[in-house]
Amino acid sequence: MATELLSGGIRFDGISSGTDFSSMIDQLKKVESIQKNRMELWKGDWEKRLAAFQEIRTEIGNLKVIVDKMDTTQEFMTKTASSSNSSILTAAAGTEALEGSYKLEVGQLATNAILTYQNGFTDKTASINSSGAAQEFVYTYKGEQHTISVADGTTLEGLVNMINKDSQNPGVRASLIKTGDQYMFQLKGMDLGANNTLTIDAATTVGSFDLDPAMWHEQAPQNAQYRINDWPGGSWLESSTNTLDEAIEGLTINLRDTGVSQVSVDTDLDKITENIRAFVDGMNTVRTKILELTKVDSNKSASDPNKETSQFDAEKGSVLTGNYGVQLLSSRLKLITSNSGPGFDYQYEEDGQTKGDIFSSLAQIGIMTNSDESSVNNGLLEIDEEKLRSALEKYPDEVSALFAASGEGISDSADFSYHSHVNGITKPGKYEVKYDIDASGNITNATIGGVPAKIEQGLHQIVAMDGPAKGLSVTVDNMTAGSYSDTVRLRQGKMGELSGTLAEMTSSNGTLKILERNYQDIIYQIDEKIEREESRLLKWEQNQRLRFSRLEATLTMYDRQTQALSSAIQQMSKS
Repeated sequence: MATELLSGGIRFDGISSGTDFSSMIDQLKKVESIQKNRMELWKGDWEKRLAAFQEIRTEIGNLKVIVDKMDTTQEFMTKTASSSNSSILTAAAGTEALEGSYKLEVGQLATNAILTYQNGFTDKTASINSSGAAQEFVYTYKGEQHTISVADGTTLEGLVNMINKDSQNPGVRASLIKTGDQYMFQLKGMDLGANNTLTIDAATTVGSFDLDPAMWHEQAPQNAQYRINDWPGGSWLESSTNTLDEAIEGLTINLRDTGVSQVSVDTDLDKITENIRAFVDGMNTVRTKILELTKVDSNKSASDPNKETSQFDAEKGSVLTGNYGVQLLSSRLKLITSNSGPGFDYQYEEDGQTKGDIFSSLAQIGIMTNSDESSVNNGLLEIDEEKLRSALEKYPDEVSALFAASGEGISDSADFSYHSHVNGITKPGKYEVKYDIDASGNITNATIGGVPAKIEQGLHQIVAMDGPAKGLSVTVDNMTAGSYSDTVRLRQGKMGELSGTLAEMTSSNGTLKILERNYQDIIYQIDEKIEREESRLLKWEQNQRLRFSRLEATLTMYDRQTQALSSAIQQMSKS
């Protein structure tokens, strides 16, 4: 009799012997599966590391969004413009606008040309050409003549559509204005300004229109006229539009009516402070996440790792404690917030001349890392609000440069000046410029950043051709014979520096992505080991069940033999 029957995957063990071999095998399998279980825990730990890196990546991405919104002076240096009479004009200020007050007098607004036929039509669907042949509607706009062929039977409404849908339309629009029970035909130029004239030409043959000028009401095109601070006194400044974007540097002014209005320009210190707080909060969110994932809890009791579901549960550390990649990332971010910006220099005196920058680091405007280990904010950035406000009020442009300068060239020498650089090629930084001028007035032996540079004698320029300064050029202003040496700086604000670093960290070849790929490879390798171990365990279990099946059969045979012998002995005793 079989000792193990398989039917639909159901096993019947120990029926004859009465021994639960299946339970014994299950218990032995638990011991045999220890290695597999450890691999699964090991895999889970690496998955936790991977998830932790993805959390950091998310926070870094959020921080990059913040800094990218304020990495240029146009975005960072918020200025406001207000008009004392918004019915006359409104104004908006850009970064270049200078603080102050400007008086604007509007003499007239710019207008477009409009021609309105003063004889009304009672029916817009009535024919305007009943001649039996095609006629022409001819007009000239901005000096160019255009002809519309008006077929026999064309309606007034049809002419309007033909003009507006003409593929060669130079910028005019026809329309019908209903007044009472009549429709007035109107043709208008869409461009403002005195030069954009519009006429209905004598070549027009559509009989429904009388070409007598008296039959047409005309709004002549004209330029806007205005004065700034009562200048020019006896005449006007003119603009072909009602939007002035070059009249006052940094201001966009929209003229709305004639009259006088005062425009005031101020730096919006509150908005700038709000932007700075947003940056600090974003940076602290990243730092807090890193601290959370790398902290060591000295109050936590370490336990037997064999009894925990994760090695992290058995240690005092966290998921990324001691992780080199995170340490590198954290160090780079801290250096950016603590060091001087690229191309910035501490202010100093040399030969009676003040050189360097008023602000070259965030600490100088009140943004520092809390180093008090007993503080809940230890390791986070903090703002000295009073110090920041004072810096903004006294030197708003310098604060703006510290945060948002982008390729701003400065020469520290009175003998040569910054000329240009190549975006994306020239690296921000401080470079020493050396050169000689011989008795003939020629520039010789020129170097920039310690690397021989190209000399453009006719332009009096020195151009870096290699190294991090590649593409940087300076103009020599003092051509007196002698030897010269000083520095030129290409400044990059903290937001631009940080944006570039964050982009590098999160790029496909960045620190985070490389570590994530490494962890994914490790997880894949562990999966392969687990798969091999599961295959081994399956074969082991099959072998064990076969062995115990044979043992069951043997025990059953011995049991039967024992029963037979016992029966025989009993029969012998009776006889």
